Amino acid sequence: MTPEKVYIGIDLNDERAMVSLFYEGMKQVETVSAVPGEERFQIPLAVFCTGQGNYYYGEEALRRQDRADGTFFTGLFSEALDPEHVISRNMLVQFLRRLIRFRERYGLEKMKYCLAVAVPEITDRTVELFNFVRGELELEPDCFRLMDYSESFFAHTYHQEASVWMHDVALFDYQGNRIVFLLLHTDGTGAVKRVACGRREWTVPGYLQEYAEQKDEFFANIVREAFMKKIISGVYFIGDGFDGGWLRESLRVVGTNKRVFKGKNLYTRGACLAAYRNDVTRGWNYYFDCPYKLHGELSLKLMKDGEPYFLRLTQLGENWFEPTERYFLMYEGKPELEVLIRVRERMSVRTECFVPDHLPERDASGIRFSLQAVPVSGSRVLLRLKDDGFGELFESTGKTWEFAVDLG
Repeated sequence: MTPEKVYIGIDLNDERAMVSLFYEGMKQVETVSAVPGEERFQIPLAVFCTGQGNYYYGEEALRRQDRADGTFFTGLFSEALDPEHVISRNMLVQFLRRLIRFRERYGLEKMKYCLAVAVPEITDRTVELFNFVRGELELEPDCFRLMDYSESFFAHTYHQEASVWMHDVALFDYQGNRIVFLLLHTDGTGAVKRVACGRREWTVPGYLQEYAEQKDEFFANIVREAFMKKIISGVYFIGDGFDGGWLRESLRVVGTNKRVFKGKNLYTRGACLAAYRNDVTRGWNYYFDCPYKLHGELSLKLMKDGEPYFLRLTQLGENWFEPTERYFLMYEGKPELEVLIRVRERMSVRTECFVPDHLPERDASGIRFSLQAVPVSGSRVLLRLKDDGFGELFESTGKTWEFAVDLG
């Protein structure tokens, strides 16, 4: 049976990218090799463009970088964060198009795809860049997801066997001379539980790089420090720094009562699983909490068949920078917005009423509004109410009301 959609997860940083695919019917996520038949998942983030308009990507681009018949582009991600670097932005889009085309190896080129991209961190510039990228790729908002490495780690972990995430889950990412430690921790006893990710970082002294035994002892001390007073059920080692088989004392410190994994493609697999989860179902027993997530949710009180009905405007745990739905409202009597506000930190609920002033000068039954909750950060949302007119009878005055809601 031909699947309806293919889910693509891309791990992207300034040096390289990795791609994973999943579709209904696959037993597990598959990370795509840059070279068919070989386990070479890391694709250098480089493009070479000839004067005739031919493009070469990854290792093919690196082999041509010194040639005089074209232009070599590298460092595309960091340069594309600047809106003025138009060429780098366009080259990054070309590179991503190439990665998305990997689905052709599976005969899925005609299938609709959902894309998730995991990057080291999310800033305002990252959000702006990938809004541009999504537009260039002509993807609808519900088919695109942006996340940082911590959220990708969460998405990957909570799709594994429950024994992995029974307690806290640790990840050590060793790249170059830097070791990043991430720790997933679950809070709450309700139906939906909050998962947060702590982060620490260490620098490995240069003189240790060539001495396996000393490096092992140095890292074993990091493990002792990171695991102090914590109950951990799963541990991941990722990154080129763990190559070479030098993990001996460190594994003894980790202990035998934990599930331990080693690899390099966790972030791309996590992004792929997040794309799938985001599309197939939004209902899940866990949500990830971090600075770019909404810290609460808003629901508008309405009447339906004579009974109170609550329309959810924003959802706890969603990215604050993602587009929200717009609704159209008609009122009988005096218009007001009665909004139920649920704040995560206090798990408290409060109600606020917002009343628009200086309404259009026409009968209330001829007033129709459009309403959109527009987050401007994880803790602040603007309720934007606009006079929408009333068909051919009344033109819109264009008047807009904005009410700020604090989520704490």
